[in-house]
Parts: sequence; C-alpha cells; structure tokens
Amino acid sequence: MAGRARALLPPAVLLVLVLLVVAPDPYGEDCRSKMYPPSGPTFKGNVPTYVINLDLPPSKRWDELIRDKKTELKAVVQDIKDIANTFFPSGKIVDIVDHKISHLTDTLPYPFNEELQGIANSSGIPLG
Repeated sequence: MAGRARALLPPAVLLVLVLLVVAPDPYGEDCRSKMYPPSGPTFKGNVPTYVINLDLPPSKRWDELIRDKKTELKAVVQDIKDIANTFFPSGKIVDIVDHKISHLTDTLPYPFNEELQGIANSSGIPLG
C-alpha cells in the first residue's frame, strides 16, 4: 500500500502545479481604456480648487474650505470614531483622543496650533 502512495505522489504534485499555473490570477485587473475624462453615474463633477491665503491670520486661513466641506469633514471624523469603536468597543480610545487632543494642539508650534483651532471653530468640531 505504501508503494502505491509513493507512486501516486509525483503525478499528484504535477497536477497541482499545472492547476496553479493554469488558474486565472485572482488579483488580476482588466485593462481599461478611454476612462478619461471621467463620466458616468458616479461622476460628481470636477474637484474644486481652493487658494489658502497665507497672508491671513492662521485661524482664518481655512475658513472658506471648511465652510464648503464642513459636512464631509464631520462625516470623516464620525467614520474614524466608528472604526476606532469597532476595534475598541469600550469607546475608551475615542474618549482619550477627544480629551487629550486639545492639549496636544497647545504643544504645536505657531502657526499650526492656531490653524487647527481655526478649523475647529469654523467646522464646529471641538478639538477636545
């Protein structure tokens, strides 16, 4: 019986190798052409351009952008909290970040600390 198993082993290994070589690539992608300019049902239009005026006070530089993107920013922050709560269901990670981040912004050099405070004020999302 052991002799038969040894005799079947090389053809079985060969069959597995052939199947691996012939099998389609599970991570392969189709070659796509004529995809630019974008169109179709998911196209939402051109991406807007914003000019961040560095001559303005740091707390006011991002006001226009945040005013236009406030809803999206709040959604992203909520998504990040949801992801953190998925991995740490107790909510402690989100609580730590919510209570410690305002203290971290005080340690940032000028003008970054004031820019973050201005973004928080414009968006209505508290730093802590």
